[in-house]
Amino acid sequence: MRFFALILLLSLSLSSVANEGVIQLDKQNYKNIGKKLVYLEDTKGELTLNEVKKLYQADKFKLSKDDILNFGNSKSTFWIKILYQNTTGSGGFLVVDVPNLEIVECYTTGINGKAQAIKSGSLSNEIEGVIAKNNFIFSLPKPDQANDLNEIYLRIKTNNFMLVPIKLTSHEVYIAGSALKQHIESIYIGVLITLLLLNIFLYISLHEKMYLFYGLYLLAGFVYLVLYLRGYAYLFGYDFRIIIYKYPHFFLALSSMAGILFSWKFLNLDALIPRVKPVYYFMMSFALALMIVSLLGYKSTAASMIRYTTFFISLGLGAVGIVSWNKGHRPAKFYIVAWLFRVCGIVLINLNLFGILELRDYTFEIFPITTTIEMLLLAFALGDRYSMLISSEREAREGLMQLIQTQNQRLEHVVEERTLKLSETIVELESSNRVKDKLFSIVAHDLRTPFNSLISIFSLKDMGMLNFEELKMLLNANRKNIDQMRLTLDNLLFWAKDQMNQVSVQFTEFDLKKLSEVLMLVYEPIAQSKNIRLELNANERSMVYADENQVKLILRNLIDNAVKFSPEDNTISINLERQPTGLRVAVHNVVLNPAAVKSALEDGEKDRRKLDVASAANELGTGLGLQLCREYMKANGSQLQQNIVGNEVELYFF
Repeated sequence: MRFFALILLLSLSLSSVANEGVIQLDKQNYKNIGKKLVYLEDTKGELTLNEVKKLYQADKFKLSKDDILNFGNSKSTFWIKILYQNTTGSGGFLVVDVPNLEIVECYTTGINGKAQAIKSGSLSNEIEGVIAKNNFIFSLPKPDQANDLNEIYLRIKTNNFMLVPIKLTSHEVYIAGSALKQHIESIYIGVLITLLLLNIFLYISLHEKMYLFYGLYLLAGFVYLVLYLRGYAYLFGYDFRIIIYKYPHFFLALSSMAGILFSWKFLNLDALIPRVKPVYYFMMSFALALMIVSLLGYKSTAASMIRYTTFFISLGLGAVGIVSWNKGHRPAKFYIVAWLFRVCGIVLINLNLFGILELRDYTFEIFPITTTIEMLLLAFALGDRYSMLISSEREAREGLMQLIQTQNQRLEHVVEERTLKLSETIVELESSNRVKDKLFSIVAHDLRTPFNSLISIFSLKDMGMLNFEELKMLLNANRKNIDQMRLTLDNLLFWAKDQMNQVSVQFTEFDLKKLSEVLMLVYEPIAQSKNIRLELNANERSMVYADENQVKLILRNLIDNAVKFSPEDNTISINLERQPTGLRVAVHNVVLNPAAVKSALEDGEKDRRKLDVASAANELGTGLGLQLCREYMKANGSQLQQNIVGNEVELYFF
């Protein structure tokens, strides 16, 4: 009886679907069998198995034209009929090689001829008889006889794009065929996990928001690509898997928003292209709308939205990357290549979804692989940016070091200048201190002594102890002290004036011969007291251009010193001689100690005692006059020179 039933079933099957292929399990490789299958669309999702079988017998099923069935984004339920023959002597596997079908029900005929149903799906918990991990693997029953035809009905439904790769294999073929897929997936999963961990470390170390956005982009993309599209959510338990499969597009929207924020920060758009802000907000609104629709549970609507939102967001981010690179942002080159891979992946997936390109097993790996390459290139872009920052920091540090060295050199130069000025100030203070000592010596000795002598004379006169002849005699005797006191006062006044102000010269034209004659009249009485004769040797051309007062003071000091240092019964000559370089003015006299005079003149103001020793009658000199002579000669473009031969001394200037 059973034999006749099977013959009837076979005849009905062959008559109703002449084009349906019978799969020989022992000859079947690990590949999709879509072109050997027929399917039926149940728009309301209410058909039972018996009703479906009747529709099959009524030739209502359609023959699939592709190796992988593509039912699009449909809310219908689809029934798929599979006929196979098992001559291996053992069981086999029916593999529905996608993880995101919400309903996957497998109906087989048991040994007793009754239908056996195994119901599973991405939103179901673990069920006996099916391995529901990153695909759905149903165990096939052992056949009664090797030549028996076996039928399988698959009932599938999902609120998403329904791509159904189906494989029918023996146990040995399945183990060998699934290894390559697992190797490929393990590579890009390992890359994504490595990038995620590295980025977490960088964010913790650097505390920069850009790494936070990139990390969120990696994490959300990992959830969508690996846990949802490739079905590895089961590793975290079925409860977690159900949550992922209820709201999968939420993670895609979150990844898109994080990618937009990362791009804005990485490309420095706020500074380089501030006008692109409306485009930025437009892309964020697209991603936000996708997130809201997904959270509300409209998975099918969200699936339709992602075909457009992901494309336009990727295209917009790629465009701003090109603009940023044109603006001189060097790390954008890796970014542009990265987003190019993303756009290519999205384009290829959409071409497959719309049926323009034929679906293959590698189609399901296109988007994860291109996205992994994109994220890897973005990591290169971050590395290039970090390298650029390090290089800029190094250049800035080197520039700072050069600046510090330059500043140090400048400071050293300033310190040297200040030290030099301080040394000069110390020298000036020491000189000023010597001047102060000299001033007090002059006031205390050279002026006080003549004044005391005069006061004594007038005191004696007031007491009536001197008559007129005696008073006249004493005053004439002190005439030399009075003249010396007058010259000293003049020197002090000129010196005080020069200390308050710099030496100023008022050039005028005057007759130096006449000036010399006047000075000789002044010093004639003093010279006569030592029986010294004064003589002037000058021609008629004695006009000079100089400061008259300063030249007068110079001559007075030179004549005064000559009278002071000349012994009695000698001659002092004032010689005015016109020469090509100017008028040569010389004071010539005889001294007792020419070596002492020479030493005193060479040392200048350093040692006043040398001038005292050189004096003919131990007359003390202040040394201030010689200092003034030197300063005024310099101011008038000349300098004091000496000519000593034997005991004759000649001081001259031009």
